[in-house]
Amino acid sequence: MLWAPKQSPMFDQLLEKVQSYNNDLNKVGLEFAYGFAQKHFERIGGDFEHSLGVIKKLLPMRPDDDTLIAALLHDLYVSHNVDDAKVKELFGQGVTGMLNGLRHLSKLSYAQNDRKSQLEILRKMFVTMAKDLRVILIWLACRLYALEHIEKSTGHAEIMDISLETMQIYVPIASRLGIYRMKIELEDLAFKYLNPEEYSVVNMQIEKYGKLKKGAIDLMCRRLKEFLYSKNVEAKVYGRLKSVYSTYRKLQKKHINAVEELFDFFAIRVVLPCGEGALDKLYGVLGLIHSEWRPLSSRFKDYVAVPKANGYRSLHTVVLGLAPKDMDQPVEIQIRDMEMHREAEYGIASHWIYKSSPKYNAKKVGTQVDWLKGLEKLQEIFSSESDVLKGVEVDIFKDRIFVLTPRGEVKDLPAMASPVDFAYAVHTDIGHHCVMAKVNGVLVPLDHELKNGDVVEIITRPDAAPKLKWISLAKSNFARTKIKSWFTGLNREAHVKAGRDLLNAQLERLHKPPMDANYSILKNYCGRNLTLVQRDRLVEEVGKGSQIAREIIRKIYPYERVLSTRIFDAVSNEPVSEKDVIVGGEEGLVLRFAACCSPRKGENIVGYVTRGNRVSIHCEGCHLLENLDAERILRAWWKNLKQELTRVGIRLTVTSRTALIPSITAIINCAGVEVVDLKINYDADGAYINSFLLDFDDLDKFDGLMDKLENVDGVLRVSRQDDF
Repeated sequence: MLWAPKQSPMFDQLLEKVQSYNNDLNKVGLEFAYGFAQKHFERIGGDFEHSLGVIKKLLPMRPDDDTLIAALLHDLYVSHNVDDAKVKELFGQGVTGMLNGLRHLSKLSYAQNDRKSQLEILRKMFVTMAKDLRVILIWLACRLYALEHIEKSTGHAEIMDISLETMQIYVPIASRLGIYRMKIELEDLAFKYLNPEEYSVVNMQIEKYGKLKKGAIDLMCRRLKEFLYSKNVEAKVYGRLKSVYSTYRKLQKKHINAVEELFDFFAIRVVLPCGEGALDKLYGVLGLIHSEWRPLSSRFKDYVAVPKANGYRSLHTVVLGLAPKDMDQPVEIQIRDMEMHREAEYGIASHWIYKSSPKYNAKKVGTQVDWLKGLEKLQEIFSSESDVLKGVEVDIFKDRIFVLTPRGEVKDLPAMASPVDFAYAVHTDIGHHCVMAKVNGVLVPLDHELKNGDVVEIITRPDAAPKLKWISLAKSNFARTKIKSWFTGLNREAHVKAGRDLLNAQLERLHKPPMDANYSILKNYCGRNLTLVQRDRLVEEVGKGSQIAREIIRKIYPYERVLSTRIFDAVSNEPVSEKDVIVGGEEGLVLRFAACCSPRKGENIVGYVTRGNRVSIHCEGCHLLENLDAERILRAWWKNLKQELTRVGIRLTVTSRTALIPSITAIINCAGVEVVDLKINYDADGAYINSFLLDFDDLDKFDGLMDKLENVDGVLRVSRQDDF
């Protein structure tokens, strides 16, 4: 039986748009699927408009025939209003596979404060992406269409849940796939519902300022286009304003209230035609622009030579003098060709992303393919280790960098990754035996922070073995897991000894006595009285790498109390209110301040989501938190606090070495810590003692700085110094 669509302007428009990019379109097949869907929606009285709306969201990404058919049928299939076997018979395995994936995703239940449900959604999505990425593209389009029409059919509570889920799950996935156009629309709509007041304020500012400066933006575009034309360069030039949520985040980050204070509120895009020599022309245009207007060298970014992890390619530069005198400010210019522009808008989907598609281009998809292949391995990780699952979630969504082997092989790593991450990304054995690295031909220690485009060579030694401190150096979950697995294989006695040594090293840093044979300092730990057996087991866990020594010591001796003098004391006894606190990045939540610890303004705080979905504010060290569900604890902080500095004395026992002090002070300065005073003495054995008085604006920097100083050649021991 054939289903032909009724006379429909919508189908005619759909056909025209698809034929504009797909000369190989199976018109008969698409017409058949459209008529099939149309008839079945009429039979059940369903909403065919939703399926058509989803297709409209997909069309800019130029989907293939099977994707369009799956989008037409997905509502019918998910709701079991069409026979599975019939769909497979009529439309084939490719369409049926996508529809099965969409049905699985539709069964996922999101709970706002239930981390297990959120992680289960991520797990299913990753597994689905590994099988066929087209399913996720349809699912993202469904979510975008639903958000645009959500007010017509959904209550307030459900709108908030869907919007929060969009921010936490769908926006990061769209970003990781490089589909910026969809990402921006998703996050703006979700932001509108989650924080309507802030959305309204920022949106009004954008509209008002954009309208006010439209003439100036048009003038800059015209001026730049005429300049390029005079140099025989054909290009499209236009201005772009930041989106609402992007502007809001920028204002929050810079602690300002008005969009006119953002110099990069808008950007000028120069888009060149594709073709032979297009790459050379990009750099040629960059040189022409720099010859006419003065560039800010610190703001130049070459994402063509080293693309972002999601495949984004473009040249970014900021110049002075292009803006008219009444708004004389730096102007960002983005230079790309038309293919790069499509990639920037639609990411991996711009090349089409299914191997059987005639549009599929494995070379262009590039490193995204490696990332997608990696998703295939996630299922076994997700089914076994919940802590690994959380780590993978972070690995997938945090900023990424591209690092190269000496042979030019690209490794995709988390931002701030170290040579340890790189070594394990190459091979587990390379990681286990690494001792040092060369970055761009220069020897560096294993705590060196890698940058985009670095060429890294790992130096190994057969007798080398992992060190427990590597767990804190590693930024990728894969490397941390491999290191922990190695230590798990050691015998128990070695674990206990290693754990005791690590804990004692942390105690020495704080100028505290080492542990006794009964581990007495662990007797009262986190509000619990531990037996000797429990203390011994905790030390063993440190030795295995399951617990971090510094985190245990910080719970016993909180740095805020141990590390000397506060220069600016932000803690006050003034009354506190809900308006003073931000929880999980959100303001204006319904809060109450816990009576058990009575937080004062300026103290370190966290939020705990109660069963009634209210948020209770506790001091960070409150003993009650140990007995509460850790997955319900959220980061929280005070608004508009005066910056706090903590003054700490540290003592370095060193050998005599040329330029040792400059090396040490350079490391301190690079860590963002200020040197207040320096003294040089000798101990009873004649060793050199260098004493530094330092001001920390963030005590989390203390451990990282101590790690770096201990690794300096010539430094024998580092510890806190009480009397300076």
